[in-house]
Amino acid sequence: MKYLFVGLICGLFLMNCQNKEGTVSKENFVHDSNNLHSSIKSSKVETSQSELLYFDNDNIPDKAEIKATNNNEYSGFSLLIYLSTLKKTIEIPVYNNSISYNNIYADYYLGEPIIKDKVIELRIDYADKMTVANVSGEKKDLSEKIKYRFNPANKKIQIIGYDLSYMKDQKGKYNKSFNFITGKYYSSKNFNDQKSEASGWSSEIQNIFTENWNNNFINKLIIYGNDIE
Repeated sequence: MKYLFVGLICGLFLMNCQNKEGTVSKENFVHDSNNLHSSIKSSKVETSQSELLYFDNDNIPDKAEIKATNNNEYSGFSLLIYLSTLKKTIEIPVYNNSISYNNIYADYYLGEPIIKDKVIELRIDYADKMTVANVSGEKKDLSEKIKYRFNPANKKIQIIGYDLSYMKDQKGKYNKSFNFITGKYYSSKNFNDQKSEASGWSSEIQNIFTENWNNNFINKLIIYGNDIE
């Protein structure tokens, strides 16, 4: 009986450990919500855990992190990149583009910066909203990816790529991809195992730097690749 009791205790302990290991933590995501804004109002700034990288070609570690502020209704987050070459931190606004894409404000969620081969990739996800009465075409499961790279020639941070994906009118999955180095874009639609594609080029979307990335530019970008719709 004594061995049975000890075995039962050990079994419960192991189950508790497995539950802890299997728990998915949301600490790796920063999101724009009422609770977050409430905490920001008191602390003004929240900063995610920084990531080290060699971003500006001088073999000295740089770092990238997300900062949440309460300065602007449409820009609640910034990407901070410390550049050892310039010995200063560059702050890049991460805009909430929900109004541009859906004409209604929605919370947005940021993952930690992904660093690979001197490129920083940032993923942004948006919360779905119920379609407004008499308004169709709401983009669901809206997600963006932005890629940043340091340009050693002019010592500026360049946006080299932008990916957009969403669902619309229950008519399939839409994807758009922009290469800001070449100025080329590609879009596709998958519906009922049928795929339609479109592509093109424009000098307007070539050589884009962080100072060019704003709501006005996003509003221009929306029209590219709409042939698939």
